[in-house]
Amino acid sequence: MAFALKPGRPVTAQLRRLLDGEIGGALGELGGMPGEAAIHAARRHIKKARAVLRLLDADLEQRPLARCESALRAAGRALSAWRDAAVLLRTIAALAGGRPAKAAANALQGLREICQAHGTAAVDTGALQTARLALQEARAALASHGCEECGFDALADGFAITYRSGRRALRRAAAKPTAARLHALRKALKHHLYQLRLLQPLWPGPLGAVHAQADHAAELIGLHHDCAVLRARLAGSALTLADKARIDALAAKRQDALAPAALDICRRLYAERGGSYRRRLEAYWNSALRTD
Repeated sequence: MAFALKPGRPVTAQLRRLLDGEIGGALGELGGMPGEAAIHAARRHIKKARAVLRLLDADLEQRPLARCESALRAAGRALSAWRDAAVLLRTIAALAGGRPAKAAANALQGLREICQAHGTAAVDTGALQTARLALQEARAALASHGCEECGFDALADGFAITYRSGRRALRRAAAKPTAARLHALRKALKHHLYQLRLLQPLWPGPLGAVHAQADHAAELIGLHHDCAVLRARLAGSALTLADKARIDALAAKRQDALAPAALDICRRLYAERGGSYRRRLEAYWNSALRTD
């Protein structure tokens, strides 16, 4: 099933099918003993499911589908430790690709050997089972809750709430671009870009271009987060204090280059107010209905 909404068809029913499909997709990827690609795909399914859920149940703290959201969050958390472990070697390679000084390059090689000695990153069976059970709980919560059919005007509330959340996260990150604030911006941005994908058929060219920019900004912030994870892991490594300081300086320099580029894109993505954004999406939808 294409990850998109089709004008002229019942929107709530479409969203329920998409949400159930993403939860099922995550469960399918986590069957057996999944490898790196399967776990990455499962995490992507979970993020897409959460983006769809925000359109079905915008006020997640007050409505029954909060149970579904809580379960999806638990599934994502269970797999997050694997994600952090999996990117360490790639982050080391990226830092080494900048052709650092010989002492820093040697320090990176030492850290690479330490990471490789621990073997390929793998999610432990306990975390894997936690994720599976949480996804099953999310699916059960969705099945037990009967969402009333509504038009796009009601769903526009969910789009606007997600958009306003991103604007708030951007203001905080722009004022003080810490790793935590940028990571919060990335989470909001991920929900926004997956919702953009749902609407892309309404105007494929422009909305596809905006989606591509949102995806690029999320990738930049993700690389920034990878550096933050590496810097946190340095403290407990067996490297000398001097080598830790060399690697930390390289990672900080890379973060200083990534953050401004990501924030620049986000300022454009979140340039308009939430009410204006909502009205624009409604206009796209209504136009598509007239030409459908």
